[in-house]
Amino acid sequence: MVQKRVLIVEDEADTRTALREFLERSGYLPAEAADGLAGLAQAESWHPRAILLDVRMPGLDGYEVCRRLKANPATKSIPVIVMTAFKDDALNRLAYEAGAMACILKPFRLEVLLTILQTAIAGAERRAKAIAKREGNPP
Repeated sequence: MVQKRVLIVEDEADTRTALREFLERSGYLPAEAADGLAGLAQAESWHPRAILLDVRMPGLDGYEVCRRLKANPATKSIPVIVMTAFKDDALNRLAYEAGAMACILKPFRLEVLLTILQTAIAGAERRAKAIAKREGNPP
């Protein structure tokens, strides 16, 4: 499997470490950011294939980070998977309105996260190929 870059934006160090280790074991190349501003900078410079984004963080929350990612031409096509402990449908809907492609409720099974991540990356790759074909550029 070709290693695919995944950015983890999460303020809880233990959660970041657990996700990083799981993704490494699963064949991904993870990077970490401890807050929203660092996540935005890392996404733009590192060009991950997907972003795992916590909602509740100091400074910029995950909703605002997602909105900014989707407003930036350099990062708008990166699939964002929001991770949240909120069981409120109205709050989770905010993640989708901000541009997230999936919202996963904490605590979650890592296998479920992996399936969502694989689906997100595959979908982004299909969209990129379709756009390249429409524009007459090789993928």
